Amino acid sequence: METVTLKLPDKLLRDAARVASGQDVTIGHLVRVLLAKEVERRLNPKTPNRADEGLIAALQALLARDMAEADNWDDLSARLERHGYDLRPAGGGLALHKSSCGTRVCKGSELGFAYRTFVCRFRAAMPGHPHGTLGEDFPEYHPDSKPLTTTEKGRLQRALDPVFKTAKDWDSLVRRLARRKYALRPQGRSLAIYTMPQGRHVCNTATIGYCNRALVKRFGAPMPGHPDGGDHIRSTVEDDQVFEVIERG
Repeated sequence: METVTLKLPDKLLRDAARVASGQDVTIGHLVRVLLAKEVERRLNPKTPNRADEGLIAALQALLARDMAEADNWDDLSARLERHGYDLRPAGGGLALHKSSCGTRVCKGSELGFAYRTFVCRFRAAMPGHPHGTLGEDFPEYHPDSKPLTTTEKGRLQRALDPVFKTAKDWDSLVRRLARRKYALRPQGRSLAIYTMPQGRHVCNTATIGYCNRALVKRFGAPMPGHPDGGDHIRSTVEDDQVFEVIERG
């Protein structure tokens, strides 16, 4: 042990003495513990488990359509490869990697596509995935959420109304929701709100007053990646680019 002399302001010294006394240790011990933690943090920084929200929103805009429309694992792999990415097993789920260098980018669930979702859709495990089908016999996917109470619905509406009302297009809507830890995903012919990064289904957008049909009409295009997107709009006045929502068929 080496002796080190520190110059401290009177107030800091008094406060440190009070904290050390409360923990029944000396000021020297307190300083050593805190200094050791800070040195360890700086010399051995931990890689964040979650990707940057801005990056997630950009990747969703780029990859959501292909991830939603893929028919099987091979089709999904080919679609992602065109953008320079690939999916690899990561624990019981998936992680997105850059194909060129193998750098891990984010979890598949952070993009709104958990491994279980693909297993249920493709009715097959990802080739080589150590967890196979996660012990399930290719079930159909159903959200595991409960209906919102009146209080919960009101709270969510107040939180998200400014986001939905001011968004100018799908990209801005997705980005603003991501900043509030929410994601949009297709839910049948509708849209649903999920939490990030847990992927928990909260409710359909129509529950808080913003149905998919109205959003398609407002933005003049379906949400990128929505499987029913191409059947939702038609141009009624081509020169003026006026769009009208229509039903399938």
